[in-house]
Amino acid sequence: MSPSPKSENNFNRKEELMKKNIKNKKNVALSLLGIGMVLALNACSASGQNANAATLSNAEAITKGEKTVITIQNDTVSINGNGATADGKTITINEAGTYQFSGKLSEGQIKLKTDGNVNFIFDNFSLSNSKVAPIVGETGNLNIYLNENTENTVSDQRAANTEEENTSTESTNAQNGDGNSNESAKIDTSEETYDAAIYSENDITISGKGKLTVEGGYEDAIHSKTNLTIENGTYTITASHHGLNAKKLLTVKDGSFDITTVEDALHSKGDVTVEKGTIDINAGDDALHADNTLTVKDGTINIKNSNEGLEGITVNVEGGDIAISSTDDGINAAGESEDGSTVNYAINISGGKIKIVPGGDGIDSNGDLNVSGGTIIVDGPSDGGNAPIDYDGTATVTGGTILASGNSGMFQGFNGNNTTQNSIVYYLSGNGSAGDTIKISDESGKELFSASNLAQSYNAVLYSSPELENGKTYKVSAGSNEESVTISDTTNTIGNGGMGMGMGQPPMMGNNGQNYGNDQGRPPMPPMGENSQGGMQGQPPMGGQGQRGGRGQNNGQNGMGQPPMMGNNGQNDGNDQGRPPMPPMGENGQGGMQGQPPMGGQGQRGGRGQNGGNDMGQPPMMGNNEQNGSHGTNKNNGQMPDSGSKKKNKSKNSSNKNSQHNKPQKPNNAGSAKPNKNEANSQKQNTNNAAKPNDATSGSTPTN
Repeated sequence: MSPSPKSENNFNRKEELMKKNIKNKKNVALSLLGIGMVLALNACSASGQNANAATLSNAEAITKGEKTVITIQNDTVSINGNGATADGKTITINEAGTYQFSGKLSEGQIKLKTDGNVNFIFDNFSLSNSKVAPIVGETGNLNIYLNENTENTVSDQRAANTEEENTSTESTNAQNGDGNSNESAKIDTSEETYDAAIYSENDITISGKGKLTVEGGYEDAIHSKTNLTIENGTYTITASHHGLNAKKLLTVKDGSFDITTVEDALHSKGDVTVEKGTIDINAGDDALHADNTLTVKDGTINIKNSNEGLEGITVNVEGGDIAISSTDDGINAAGESEDGSTVNYAINISGGKIKIVPGGDGIDSNGDLNVSGGTIIVDGPSDGGNAPIDYDGTATVTGGTILASGNSGMFQGFNGNNTTQNSIVYYLSGNGSAGDTIKISDESGKELFSASNLAQSYNAVLYSSPELENGKTYKVSAGSNEESVTISDTTNTIGNGGMGMGMGQPPMMGNNGQNYGNDQGRPPMPPMGENSQGGMQGQPPMGGQGQRGGRGQNNGQNGMGQPPMMGNNGQNDGNDQGRPPMPPMGENGQGGMQGQPPMGGQGQRGGRGQNGGNDMGQPPMMGNNEQNGSHGTNKNNGQMPDSGSKKKNKSKNSSNKNSQHNKPQKPNNAGSAKPNKNEANSQKQNTNNAAKPNDATSGSTPTN
């Protein structure tokens, strides 16, 4: 029986409805999928903006939320709101919350005596005190916000502390001499232990778009016993000790800084991290110092004066534009663990632009050096007791562009087994002068790199770049000196080089001297002729009739140190790791420049004798008819400093200042004098107060 037209129409209508429902479900599913993807993308974007959002929300909460307004007029304190009290010129914060300060208060003080977060808004606020620390956070975390277009000052006008660091800052419960608690004695004694203009036992965070001047007359400008974070703002900081000081972690996220200190500009017993910002530094000691790890991620850092530029057990440079002028090392991996355990020193450079004008070593690692990126220029030193690159472990280069010029006396190249990038080491026949252009070009004449603003003289140049290809020929010119080299190994040595093999520095010798040096870590040096003149700083003349036998034993038994230096007809059979034998010294040689006294003729050197007063491992230098018997032991893994240059391990550890670093006598004016460095810390002589670098690549043009 065939279906009626009506039932057929009903069937068709049901089928159409089913198809429509299926289509609608698909559309809903696709819509839900699209919404899910959008939500996922938004979540990823939100997570990437968490830090900025948190900063903005915190700033908004501080400035727009409920607050207590504290106004100073004619040194009289007025408080409008809750949580704060005033006793004369002493303001005490008793509750967590937000407090806005404006006006000028002389001989005043703000104390935090509450747990939780305390927010200060500085709105054209000035606070000074010549008797006690101006701001003291005994409890709670302190957040300071600088209102936009305002100028604020916190000035600790106490005389500079010339005593050893007071270790009683952990406690504010002082007592008078008879052991009985006394309120007046407690305040006076305890306040003396607060060593900064802005001091807190807990975290300090400073942000905002205003300006803040901090004067640390007694010791530090800003000191947190835990973590110190600067998010943004404009700062002028002076201190008779450290500028920014944190016990655990010091972080600079952004901001503009002008810092002048007698000791370190940025200092932490833990870690220091610079994420961004513009920082100008004049430091009497280290510019940036971490007892543990120092990391520079980005920013512009101009170190105009320092003893050492960057220092930590581990130093990481990931980016930024860094210019360093130092009387000692530019970048230094050194220090000790707080518990005395063994530490692994390392300098790791993976990016950034760095220029160093050092008085000591340019880059000095008491362990390893790893370069994988960045552009690095090391301008000096010109004395023979230091080197542009110095390390005790291995030096590995896998990327980046490096130009290092300096004296050949302790010159080192890259020796790491994992090195994948080629280098050229050029020993000049004469000296390059400050201002001479160093240029590297390929066989077609294309310029790969040039530097024209060098401040120190040199007679050795190291260049490494990803553009140096195996089998290609390159020309290196330095002033009037010029040589070509075809790349055949990771280290390629040119100049008046002898028969030195591999990475090592061969011996320097007189007339008829033979050279079979094959030491790791130091590229070969040219032979010196008879009666040659010592033309560069720190290098005495070499020459005479001395003979050097190949691959023999060092009669001086110097182990891994620098072999003996001798007079006319002296014999030297050393084959020490890291530092090959030195040539015999010619008769009546002239020690022409700073750093090394002349070494004379007629002198005899006997093996295994007694050292007449020089440091361990450093053979004595002698004059006419002088006898020398040296049997020192060098603990520096082939790094032989000049006599009087005890540079390993130079770093002080701030957790043990009595043994590592004597506190200098500080002037009342924070920037008026430099500290006297402890001999046990560093006895290097700064033989060249060279011109300061303006920026990391000024006058240096890598060409693609």
